[in-house]
Amino acid sequence: MKGSDRGVARNAIAGIPLVLVPALGAVQGGFHPDTWVWAGVLAAWAAALGIVLTDRPGALRATWRWPGLAASLLLWTLASALWSAELQQSVLEARRTVVYAAVVIALVVLARRHAAQTLVAATHIAITGLLLYALLRYLFSPRVSDPFEGLGISQPLGYANALGILAAMGILLALASVLDGKTVSRRAICAASVPPLALVLTLSYSDASWLALGVGIVVVAILSPRFMDIARIVALLVGPSAPLIWLARYSHYATTLSPRVGGPILAAAAVVAAIAAGGLAAAARGPSPLRPTRRRSGVVAAAAVFIVVVAAAIAVAAGGSTQPRSSYYHVAWHEYVAHPILGSGAGTFGRYWLSSGLYQQWGGALDAHSLYLETLAELGPLGLLLLAAFLLYPLRRAVASRGTPGVAAAAGAAVAFLVHAGLDWDWEMPAVVVAGVACLAAVLLADEPEPGEPAVPLRPLARGTALLFAVALGLVAIAGTTSNAEPSAALKDEAPQSGASSELT
Repeated sequence: MKGSDRGVARNAIAGIPLVLVPALGAVQGGFHPDTWVWAGVLAAWAAALGIVLTDRPGALRATWRWPGLAASLLLWTLASALWSAELQQSVLEARRTVVYAAVVIALVVLARRHAAQTLVAATHIAITGLLLYALLRYLFSPRVSDPFEGLGISQPLGYANALGILAAMGILLALASVLDGKTVSRRAICAASVPPLALVLTLSYSDASWLALGVGIVVVAILSPRFMDIARIVALLVGPSAPLIWLARYSHYATTLSPRVGGPILAAAAVVAAIAAGGLAAAARGPSPLRPTRRRSGVVAAAAVFIVVVAAAIAVAAGGSTQPRSSYYHVAWHEYVAHPILGSGAGTFGRYWLSSGLYQQWGGALDAHSLYLETLAELGPLGLLLLAAFLLYPLRRAVASRGTPGVAAAAGAAVAFLVHAGLDWDWEMPAVVVAGVACLAAVLLADEPEPGEPAVPLRPLARGTALLFAVALGLVAIAGTTSNAEPSAALKDEAPQSGASSELT
């Protein structure tokens, strides 16, 4: 293979987040089933091409268990249709899971050397591009109050909290290049992205996303061998971002039709803050040599555990004392108690929410606003176990690969995604999940062969199995075109319908 061809192959993995995150984000975050067709096909057949065109399909030999876990979760989700009260909704849930399984197999197959750095950079670019578009659209468009989102920033994803967690993940990924960037310009550009992302996070009024960002920063501090550099960079980026955050809060731009400060002024302030952050990063000294000390690492770890425990306690207390989330959790728990072995079937929470009668007080809801509690209720303990194994498997390498550039930031962003998914309905927004899965993949794919180490090709049986899996996912995604079903709370005449918009409560 020629040098240019090797470069294309090495960077092919970047296409997954670069294409899917903005494309899905631009169409309501990929909430509607028609988006699952082309997203699943693109990812699955990218994987199939990768398997066909080379005898060494990326990291598949070393990390085949992760696609296997994705396949297991998909099969169990589909199997739940056998006992589900809402067959069509269970099949819809399986169709969405096809996209996630296809993304996983594509990331693993397309991985080459430096996959972690490539994925971190590509995912940061994808998130930043999408959110900059969302911010400009929000600040310069006529102000209209959405029935569910109010005046906060929510488009084009249609959900403010989804923009909030993407902004938090983007900020964490920016730390990678600011910390490990080899050139001054790269460090400056990534630092400049932080204030606008912080502005999106502020205008989303997503408390859970702020919590996730805090936990993510703690994870980065734990894993990074350069703790003092992390502290210096965070302080450097807070300087330009804090006044911008204050101005956004002071303006009441996301809460009133007559804000104290207009959109163009906020946009100009964001530009000034971005230039300041980039300038400070360019002027700052480069990363210090790797000299971690055991005492320092122990102190950081102890402090981080304390902060995470406190943050989790606050989140649980807040989630249990605010409405309508506490009602969502209450209904989901009783749904599980009624079906403790197998669960009630994927996609059935909306039906139980309607039967509870609480929708008259709090409006419609398709999801329990907690991925883990909803999975327990709908797929039972085995489903929750499969989900946890799928999401946590890549993080097993976080500590061993902590010295690889980008891994600490990727792990921080991945953990932020996992925390937020426990407090909201991220799983139903493929744009968010693809970004989170890309961060998990960056951690998993950090281990690289030594230079000159011979590549070990897959055996024909393994290659054939992987190819069959990828092609099957693509065909299943295409088969979705035969269905007009949409996510709904119920399909029965005795209960009112609850479409996508009612989820935005």
